[in-house]
Amino acid sequence: MAANLDGAEGDDPRALREALAEATLQLKQEQRRTASLAEELRTSKQRSLEAQKHLEEEEESIMNRLMKRLEALQREKQELQRKVQSEEEQLREGESQLASVTREKQDLQRQLALEQEYVVNKLEKKLNELNLEKQKLGKYKVDLENQLEQEQEQIVNKLQKKADKYLEEKLQLVKEKTELRDKVGDLQQHVAKLSSDKVILENQLEQEEESIVNKLQRQLEEVIHQNKVLERKVGQLGGR
Repeated sequence: MAANLDGAEGDDPRALREALAEATLQLKQEQRRTASLAEELRTSKQRSLEAQKHLEEEEESIMNRLMKRLEALQREKQELQRKVQSEEEQLREGESQLASVTREKQDLQRQLALEQEYVVNKLEKKLNELNLEKQKLGKYKVDLENQLEQEQEQIVNKLQKKADKYLEEKLQLVKEKTELRDKVGDLQQHVAKLSSDKVILENQLEQEEESIVNKLQRQLEEVIHQNKVLERKVGQLGGR
C-alpha cells in the first residue's frame, strides 16, 4: 500500500484518491480481521475458563468420591478387625474348652486308676481271705480225719455245709468279679469315647482355624488390591 501511495505522488489527484480509497479499504479489512481475532481470543479465554472450572469441579468430585471410598475402606477395615478379634476370641474359647476336656480326661484317667487299684486290692483281699479259709479248712480236715472213726457222719455233714458255704461264697466272688470286670470295661469304653471326642474336636478346631485364616487372607488381598487401585487413581489424578 505504501508503494502505491509513493507511485501516486507524481500522478493526478484522481489516482491519489483511488490509492487512498484502496488503503482505507485494506485498513477496514485489517480492523475487521483484528476484531474477529479479538472476539475469537475472548471466546477461547471464556472456554478455557469454563473448562478449567469444569476440571476443578470434576477434580473436587473425584476427591470427594475418593474420600468417601477411603472412609468406607476404613470402616471395612475396622469391621474386619472386629471380626478377626471375634474369631480370635472364639478360637481362645475353643482352646479353653479343649483344655477343659483334657483336664476332664486326666481326671477320669486318675479316677479309673484309683478304681482299678481299689478293685485289685479288694480282689487280693478276697483271695487272701480264701487262702486263709483254705488253710483253715485243711487244718480242720486233718483234725476231722483224726476223729473220722468216731464222728464220721457228723464230720461229713459239717464238711458238706462248709462246702456249700464255700461254693456260695465262690459264686458270689465270681459274680462280684464279673460285675467289676463289666464296670472296668464300661470305664474303658468311656475313656475311649472321650479320646475319640477329643480327636474330633481337635480336627474341627483345626478346620475352623484353617477356614478363618483363608477367609482373612482373601479379605486382606482384596483390601490390598483396592488400595493399589486407589493409589493408581490418585497417582493419575496427581499426574494431571
